[in-house]
Amino acid sequence: MKLLPPMTFLRFLLLVLAVLFIFLSFSQTNHLDKAAPTPTPLSTGWLYRWGNSPNTPENLPLWVLEPPQKDWTPLPLPQQLQPPPHTQTLWLAVSLPPGDWSFPSLYFQNIPHLLHAYFQGQLIYSYDEFAPTGELSPNEGKFPLVFLPPDFATETLYLQVHVPGKSITLGYDTLLKIGNSDQLFKALILKDSIQLTLGLLFIFCGLFPLIFALFTSTKSYYISFGWFVLLLGIYTITPTHTIRLIFNYSIFWTYIHHTAFHLIPPSLCLFFEHIFGQRRYGIVRRLWQIHLSYAPIALIFGSLGFWELAAHPTQFLGVTSALILLLLVVRTALNGNQEARIFALGFIVLMVVMIYDIITYVFFKPLSAHFQLYYWGMLFFIGCVAYLLERRFIEAQKRLKAYNLALKRFVPHEFLNFLQRESIIYVGLGDQVQEDMTVLFADIRSFTSISESMSPQKNIEFLNAYLSYVSPVIRHNGGFIDKYIGDAVMALFPRNANHALKAAIEMQFQVEEFNKMGHDKGYPRVNIGIGLHRGNLMLGTIGEQERLQTTVIADAVNLASRLEESTKQFGAKVIVSESTLLGLEECDRYLTRYLGQITVKGKKNAVRIYEVYNCDSPSLQAKKTAMRGEFEQAIAFFDQGQYIQAYAMFQQLIAQCPEDLVLHRCLQRCGLM
Repeated sequence: MKLLPPMTFLRFLLLVLAVLFIFLSFSQTNHLDKAAPTPTPLSTGWLYRWGNSPNTPENLPLWVLEPPQKDWTPLPLPQQLQPPPHTQTLWLAVSLPPGDWSFPSLYFQNIPHLLHAYFQGQLIYSYDEFAPTGELSPNEGKFPLVFLPPDFATETLYLQVHVPGKSITLGYDTLLKIGNSDQLFKALILKDSIQLTLGLLFIFCGLFPLIFALFTSTKSYYISFGWFVLLLGIYTITPTHTIRLIFNYSIFWTYIHHTAFHLIPPSLCLFFEHIFGQRRYGIVRRLWQIHLSYAPIALIFGSLGFWELAAHPTQFLGVTSALILLLLVVRTALNGNQEARIFALGFIVLMVVMIYDIITYVFFKPLSAHFQLYYWGMLFFIGCVAYLLERRFIEAQKRLKAYNLALKRFVPHEFLNFLQRESIIYVGLGDQVQEDMTVLFADIRSFTSISESMSPQKNIEFLNAYLSYVSPVIRHNGGFIDKYIGDAVMALFPRNANHALKAAIEMQFQVEEFNKMGHDKGYPRVNIGIGLHRGNLMLGTIGEQERLQTTVIADAVNLASRLEESTKQFGAKVIVSESTLLGLEECDRYLTRYLGQITVKGKKNAVRIYEVYNCDSPSLQAKKTAMRGEFEQAIAFFDQGQYIQAYAMFQQLIAQCPEDLVLHRCLQRCGLM
């Protein structure tokens, strides 16, 4: 089963990566409607204060019911704030600017640990919540857009934020945007566009080799590469608002996201082990075993609400593993391994951007949200690996072509075509097909005597020299050689019998050329006999699971072999059956004469056979044609049992043409009766 043309998928992937890089680089420029007022980021006019607001009887904070007073401090952005001792609540306030928006809305973007948002004395948005224990409850996300009333202008928006650490950093990315709901929604989708597009591309690139492996045997590094890229794709798309919104912010996607995160390092180590050898780098196996051992532990901790804590060991182990892999691949590259150089280039770029992302995630989390480079580093790395696999694919194709060329010398490609198999690897025991073909048998006369006069090595050289003369003739006339049986050749001609008979005549001429060449090398002179018969035959495989052989089974094969044997009995060069002769499209081109009937073992009815003498000398052809009527009359006497009359006629014909060997053999047959 052929799932892809040679090199098509990997070249297509490289092209997609290049086009995607250009497209995504410009995808977020000019994406909003120019005719409508653009969304406005709220980056100025912020105020803040620390502490807990007293509540009204309706459980509303008093601070949100009155304009900000002197207790509020201006907050230029970006800014890092340290809370006072024993204080973990920060209040933010900003006056909303006026704007001509039809459906004004707020877009909450990068406010860490946002608890509540209040506007016009009402709670309009909640994100994080406190558990009864006083700790923050895990939150899988909420839709970040909130509609505003038409009279929003100059009104104050209040935000309540939880600060669990020693500081909080704000404003390195836009905290809020205000604008039309449709434009903000587009901004939300476009913010996810790079992650979604690259993530889906990674998933496609990962699924392809895995699906391919289901239908055909493939290298282990294709499978491990598929898992690695698939996990990267899942990890990339699962945190996006688009995916979370579609599935209503289900916790299921948090588990999937963190599962992929913890499985990426072992899958990379496994891919490295497969592509550069399992025995050479035992430490790589230990690395992915350690990662796999920790992954379920991390998921258990995560399910208890400690996702970030559980991620730190994986990050540390991931960086350690990456450094070890880098050292190994650089060492291999310095030894002249071109594939290692390609891998090292992509891996170095990936490592640099991943280390950057990890450092910013741990120490500068707001920067991490805005300047993540992992996606582009991974895109570059996958491009390098795809190019590496492309090189391997090309080399494998070259080796496969060389293998197929070598295999064609043992199993004819035409045989596979008739079995409807693209390669020998798909041929199974018992595969068979019935076809109508012409069978050609050719054999060297008295080869046993000839071979006894030569050494075994000389015998092989002699046979190969002879076959190099006669075998190409078969292929040039549309046939293919089924097998060599010692000095004998069995060939099949799928098309009409004209091609087979033309090949038989040309083979006789080639034998003369071989004899001329062989005379100079000391080879004995040879003569061959050829038998032809057309009929239904069965092509298939026989044997057992550990040893198969292609073969042809049919009465047509037995009869063609019997006709070849008859050339010795009659002294003819080429003999064909009557059914074959009658099926010729250009019968008038051939010089033939009736030789009588023969009985084939297992057949009740005798078979009428004919000599084809186009390969005789012109003078002998003329004499045979002139005597054909008398010759066939003598054969008729013989068939009728009138051996005396047949004997007398053959004697008369021999007197006219003593060089006709067939006449002498027919005379001997009469004498035996």
